[in-house]
Amino acid sequence: MFRFIFVFFLIIHFSFAHSVQYKVSHKNAVVIKIFFADGTPFSYEKFEIYAPDNTKIPYQVGRTDKYGRITFIPNKVGYWTVKAFSEDGHGIIKKIYIDDLSKVSESQNQFGYLLKIFIGVLIILLIYWLLYLSARRKRVEKTE
Repeated sequence: MFRFIFVFFLIIHFSFAHSVQYKVSHKNAVVIKIFFADGTPFSYEKFEIYAPDNTKIPYQVGRTDKYGRITFIPNKVGYWTVKAFSEDGHGIIKKIYIDDLSKVSESQNQFGYLLKIFIGVLIILLIYWLLYLSARRKRVEKTE
């Protein structure tokens, strides 16, 4: 029985190690839409964004979305450099001036917190149930 309890606690411990949490932030993001001269979106192409104070290490890297959009949330005022290039050599290098940083509104994943409480209560109930079964078994053995 104690092996079962040990294995159960071990499984619960490792299940929290693989928990994924998230946070949703509502800000005014900078959205850059890139397209070719004929209006075709610059879809799924690589881009790099550089902060005003660091032109060597990118602040953000990625690919444009289906509609050729790049979205980022700046953390500093100044000239941000955006570089986007396709495999065939087309692309842009654009400096964008950010003069106003917006306020942050955040909401966190509350499900992860509630899940931990729920599992904790279940563990406590399981321990009491196992102790009850153990005591009941001892009483039955004494009466026989």
